[in-house]
Amino acid sequence: MLTPEDLARMAQLSSALEVCGHPKPGNVHRTSDFPDATFEHFVASTIAIGPSMLLAARRGFSVGKGELRKGEAGLGAIMEEAMRETRRWQRDGNTNLGTILLLVPLTAAAGWVLAEEGAVGKEPLRRRLSELLRATTPEDAVGLYRAVLLAEPAGLGRLEDLDVNDPRSQEELRKRGLSAYEVMRICSGWDDVAREWVTDYSVTFEFGYPTLTQLYRRTNHVNTATVQTFLELLAFRPDTFVARTKGREKAEEASRKARKVLEEGGMLTERGRRMVGELDEEFKREDVNPGTTADLVASSWMLALLLEGIRP
Repeated sequence: MLTPEDLARMAQLSSALEVCGHPKPGNVHRTSDFPDATFEHFVASTIAIGPSMLLAARRGFSVGKGELRKGEAGLGAIMEEAMRETRRWQRDGNTNLGTILLLVPLTAAAGWVLAEEGAVGKEPLRRRLSELLRATTPEDAVGLYRAVLLAEPAGLGRLEDLDVNDPRSQEELRKRGLSAYEVMRICSGWDDVAREWVTDYSVTFEFGYPTLTQLYRRTNHVNTATVQTFLELLAFRPDTFVARTKGREKAEEASRKARKVLEEGGMLTERGRRMVGELDEEFKREDVNPGTTADLVASSWMLALLLEGIRP
């Protein structure tokens, strides 16, 4: 039988499997660093989030046992703490903000279902995840903002009078009673992590997880499944981090290039693998980093580990 500790380990492992995948075009991975961010920074981050993921699993478990109301899970504070620990254990900046924002709710929802049913199934998991996200509070929104500030990323975009960099915004969230879910709904037009929150993780559940599972069953190879899923996700939707940092046209171009690589087999053929490596080099030269796609690979791995029992 699974335990909350198992769920936390799955969250860490899903994050680790994502970052180890190589050569994911444009990302840091085990054979390629950025000048200011190395593979070791990302590995340290996967370790650092462990206690926070355990807290998320235990809070969800307590909700399932009726010891907490779903709005008391404290997702915002857990996300903030996960990012604080990430910054404490490595010297780079934002290695995993999007991954944290996806995995904390997912791990908490898994804990809820585990407490209720003794096992975790896909439909109950998605249903409880939806409930947890919609039950978030203004304090969760404040925690979300603080996590973003700690990460110092390109940002979730600008919210007219609620910009994350404006020190008045956190108190304004409380005054207006805006929950983390409502903030993510506002951001969902330009950020696909936010979009996952308000669509009950539609890309993760309906595309990323089934794609990854099928590829792993077909190849029995973790790295092949990871990188091929990354390519499939990038081809499926333009990366919103690329769109924010390089423009929508560049993001769409990156998706077209991913589709071209997939047409040649991607990681499943010799020519395709050569093209994947070339695309990685091209993206690095152009500073194109599909970071949101990487986050979706991590959440897809979480489901594969949790629902399929896959182990590397």
